[in-house]
Amino acid sequence: MPYASVRELRTFNSWHPFEATEKLAKIGSKTYRVSKKPLVDYDYDGQIVDDVVIQEGYTVESVDENRGIITLASEPSGDVTATYYWHPVGDSEIDLAIGSASVEIEALTGTKYIPHTVTEYHKLYFGEYLYLSEPVISIESIEESSGKTLSSNEYEVIDAKNGVVRLKNIFAGQIAPPWFLPTTYSFKVVYQAGYEEIPAIVKHAVILIASYNILFRIARQITFSEDYTGIAIGFKTPEELNTRIKLLADEIERIKTHLPRRVAKT
Repeated sequence: MPYASVRELRTFNSWHPFEATEKLAKIGSKTYRVSKKPLVDYDYDGQIVDDVVIQEGYTVESVDENRGIITLASEPSGDVTATYYWHPVGDSEIDLAIGSASVEIEALTGTKYIPHTVTEYHKLYFGEYLYLSEPVISIESIEESSGKTLSSNEYEVIDAKNGVVRLKNIFAGQIAPPWFLPTTYSFKVVYQAGYEEIPAIVKHAVILIASYNILFRIARQITFSEDYTGIAIGFKTPEELNTRIKLLADEIERIKTHLPRRVAKT
């Protein structure tokens, strides 16, 4: 479960795919090159092959979206015309930007929001509550130092967001014979941590940072090259692009102050 999807980022920036129909340039017996790239996943189903339609009826075997190369399942006998979708900002670049933004958010907040397995060791000196380090989706096991594994009816999660678990049949700190010292317990807890749904503010922050990183890369490309025809589709002038980047930067700084953070437990 990623923090944001390609579709969400495209929608946020109005980077909707463009349709193109053209006669393809042949570069091999079954291999052709398109004039516009990268090709993109128009229906957001995780693959691009089904978004390329050959008008002569030939079957598409594979697509190299970044290089703009289409390979057919059989060698055609004549010209090949294809309808496909493309955008200057490719799906792979968006995926990388989302991944980078997600890591940045995790480092900033000290929290991993997607479901993941955590193993922790806790010493209970008093009471019946275990305070786990992260939000709890589900408990996989709680094992005492003696090797006994508690059954699921011997504990309950009473505050999943703050990782609070109550032990039903154990209370530490009581005086017990033969040494009449306060009882202590040690536990190994394995649980699924994180959030079943990514918090909306986290998703929004990832989309903002990923968008900023992509646009900053484009701005640098424009700075060092006079040929930015493809980028002009989304931005009429470099000044308009720089304004958008500045607005994103301001919004990122504002939203960072509201992100849920991991709170240390004692």
